Amino acid sequence: MAYVYSCDCGYVVRGESAEEFVADMEAHIEQAHPDMVGKLAREDMLAFGEEQ
Repeated sequence: MAYVYSCDCGYVVRGESAEEFVADMEAHIEQAHPDMVGKLAREDMLAFGEEQ
């Protein structure tokens, strides 16, 4: 199942699986929102994603 989330900054986080989605979100957070690194658990990240 694919996951998608549109970040407020305009970036679209995508993943064909939960693992890919979380990896993309972690990479995006590190690059664009370094103040948020370590503040979201895996479950929190998945809660942002819309299943498609």
